[in-house]
Amino acid sequence: MFLIIYDIGVERDPHGIRIRLVRALRRSGALQIQRSVWIMESMTPDLVRIVDEFRRAGGKIKVSEWLPRCLGELAPNGDRMRKAFLAVIGAEPLAEEWHQEIGRHLERIGYSIEVKPVSESAMAEYSKRTGKRIDCSAAEKNTSRLLDEIVLDDLDALVILNSGRTSQSGILYVAQTLSNTKVLRGMTSLPVIQIESPGKTDSAVVVWNETGRALAEDLADELSMPVITPSVEIRKVSVNGSREIRQIQYAEVGDLIIVNGKEVGECLSDKVYLIAEGGRIVDIMGGQLFSKGKKLKIDSLGNSIIKTIPKDSKRS
Repeated sequence: MFLIIYDIGVERDPHGIRIRLVRALRRSGALQIQRSVWIMESMTPDLVRIVDEFRRAGGKIKVSEWLPRCLGELAPNGDRMRKAFLAVIGAEPLAEEWHQEIGRHLERIGYSIEVKPVSESAMAEYSKRTGKRIDCSAAEKNTSRLLDEIVLDDLDALVILNSGRTSQSGILYVAQTLSNTKVLRGMTSLPVIQIESPGKTDSAVVVWNETGRALAEDLADELSMPVITPSVEIRKVSVNGSREIRQIQYAEVGDLIIVNGKEVGECLSDKVYLIAEGGRIVDIMGGQLFSKGKKLKIDSLGNSIIKTIPKDSKRS
């Protein structure tokens, strides 16, 4: 990851080069930390062109390598405030008030809490329950992107609250989501845990990195849930010529197929395979591909976030 810091005086920017630079950074997938401070994975040709124009106009730019760290790693001991973000996926945990229950447990073990809905349905439910408006642009971002934006804030732990159809499917979905983050996956010093399917018989506290184990065990005691450390293979993709093939896990007849948050098809059996070519889904073996599914652009099936949901459920 790279950190980019820039500045240009108003008198040197009559043609709005700062605005064009910001737009280029957004197109490249960069994340904004503060005004004129962004992080990015790489310099795209479009971004290089705009940066050169910015410098020719008299602006100053500094680019350096960036390694994310959290305060808990830099100051692990001592009496200090600890802040946890509770990232909620889906409306169900909010409707059943698990965010409040888990928030109270976190407060009892010494954390201040901030609740962050990170899916469209969670945002809608949270807004309905609290009366707080959610930024419309946030609803258009995928869960991985929203988690990355969260961890750029000031926090000491990330707790993901999810309720999949089964504990296994919920864990698989979060595994896919975490693997597609850019910032979070590099923050190994930040405790990251998952509370999966609270209130159900297969509920669990999931440890996603070893720095989160102590917090997971504390919460598991409070919630009377088992602690598990998953070992999931989330990118089982085979290649046949120019085509990618990926099996959908935990498919059931009649389920809707969701790829990167978009509805693309329906399961017609419990053995379902997505087939992609040229950045698009071209067929679903064991299922029906919707016309809108054919229009969805993807980088590859390997880094796509895929899940199934019942037709009558609200999408997470």
